[in-house]
Formats: sequence, structure tokens, C-alpha cells
Amino acid sequence: MFIRANFSVLFILFVCGLSCQVTSHKVTPYVSNSSTETIPLSPKPKVEVEFQVVKVADWEASLAGLLDLDDPKAKAAGLKDRLEPISIYFYLIKHPKYGSFMIDSGMGENFPNGKDGRLVSSIVESQMHFDKLKVYETTNTYLKKNKIDLKGVFFTHLHLDHTLGSYEMDRSIPFYVGPGEVTSKYFINIFVQGSTNRLLGENPNLIQFDFGKSPNEIVVLDFFADQSFYILSVPGHTPGSLAFYIRSKEGGHLILGDSCHTRWGWKEGVTPGAFTTDRKLNRKSLDFLKGLAETHKPKFVYPGHQERISSSEK
Repeated sequence: MFIRANFSVLFILFVCGLSCQVTSHKVTPYVSNSSTETIPLSPKPKVEVEFQVVKVADWEASLAGLLDLDDPKAKAAGLKDRLEPISIYFYLIKHPKYGSFMIDSGMGENFPNGKDGRLVSSIVESQMHFDKLKVYETTNTYLKKNKIDLKGVFFTHLHLDHTLGSYEMDRSIPFYVGPGEVTSKYFINIFVQGSTNRLLGENPNLIQFDFGKSPNEIVVLDFFADQSFYILSVPGHTPGSLAFYIRSKEGGHLILGDSCHTRWGWKEGVTPGAFTTDRKLNRKSLDFLKGLAETHKPKFVYPGHQERISSSEK
């Protein structure tokens, strides 16, 4: 058993050339030359969208993954690794002209099983504390109950906890990801690629943004070209991590993705820890998001895995 297991690992390493993409699914580029470096200050957008946040599940994760515990602020607060309460969310945007879109995919009705068996490998499952997962809402049930005709899904990134509802979605729906999210290669993907493939489902309509700039640059795209929905390319947590600034009738909403997982991390300006691919880039992206919040003063800020933060909070 030991020899066979190690042979399998060596074979995978050989095939992948010591690194892999996060998914082997085909990806189509979405090329845009209309991106900018910031969101313009505007007293009133041309269009305001409807916005809703849906809490899918409660969970727990390692604090050392969620926060950089070596940061001086974390040390001063006496933070140590432990299991930290987190939640899973998806977000809905209803545009008056272009229809309804989601950010992240929520949870599949039959997770962790799909029609062809287990969706997540035993190696991955052993690290994810599924026994701590308490599900409140599944994506397909929510969409059917509310009669939502989904036009697309934007992924903050392709870590498994953000793709758990993808495999049950209509295969024609576009799945949008950030620059380099699929095409970048990392060693860790050797262990997660199969699970990511299964969670994204059979032949997903996977589309990767290409802003024609360095993948390490922060870029802003006014997706609908009407100042209602801005896609923010904020690399660091993953190569193609995305955040979003949304202008709704109630005010602005800043969705951080996993550029910042926790309320404490946002308030103190501390980056994620072991779960992040490139901490220096994540630092740059988090600083950009903090600056954006200062200038645009959104009504709410949404960390990746904890409750939203009101502009009235200190």
C-alpha cells in the first residue's frame, strides 16, 4: 500500500511537471481593454442594481490560515491558532437590463456527493473539517424558490469552498474568473485539481478575464459600463482573486472575497495567513481595498467568511 501510494504521487508529479492548474477544464479568455486603475468618484451612478447576500452555511477553519498570525497586530492581540467560526455566502446582483448574476456559487443540494460519487478527494476532505459544516441554504433550491433566471456567476476565486454549488448549475451559464486564476500553475493544485474539476461540473462555461496588463497589477473593470458593478482584480490570495464594488439603491457594497477573510482582519488591516498564495501581493491588494473603502465609503464591507461590516462601525 505504501509503495503503491507513493508511486501514484510520483506519477502525478511527473504528469503535471511538478505543478498544475487549479482545474484542467477548458477556459475561454474574456479580453477587455477598457479597464482602469480606480473607480471614479461619482455622486450618482447611471444605473443602480438590486443586491442581496445569502448565508449558505456555518463552518470552522484554522485561524492561522485565515489570518497572518506573525503580523505584529496579531501578536499584540495574543492571537494563536485555533478553529475559527466562519460562514459561506453567495451574493446576488439583479441588473435592470442584463438580469441576475451571482458572486460565488453557494452549496450544492447533494454535497459532498454528486451523481458519479464523491466530489472531493479523501486527501482534500481530511483537511476541510466537513463534520463542522452546518448548511442552511442550497443554491438550486434558492434559485428555484425565488424564480431567478441566472445569467452568470462571478467567482472571487476557485478555492473549493467557493465552488461547492457549481456542479448543479446549468452548463450554459458563464463562470467568470480573474486573470490567471486557471492558467497559473502551483504545486498545491496537484492535490486539488481533481476535486475542483468535479465541483465545477462537466464542461463548465469557464471564462477568464484578460485585462492586457501584468497579472500582478490591480485592475478595475466597469463590467456593465454603467457604474453599477465594478470587478476588481486583486491578486495575492490566489493569482486571479477578484473583489467587487456594487452600487445598489441602498448604497455601496464592497465584497472583498478572500483578500480578507475575517472582520478582525479587515478592521486591523491584517492579511490572510497560510491559505494565501502570495502574501506580499495580498498585502498590496488589501491596502488598495482599504483605500477604496476610505474614498468611496460603501454602506457595507463583506469579508470573505464573516459577517458584513457597516460603515458606522469603528
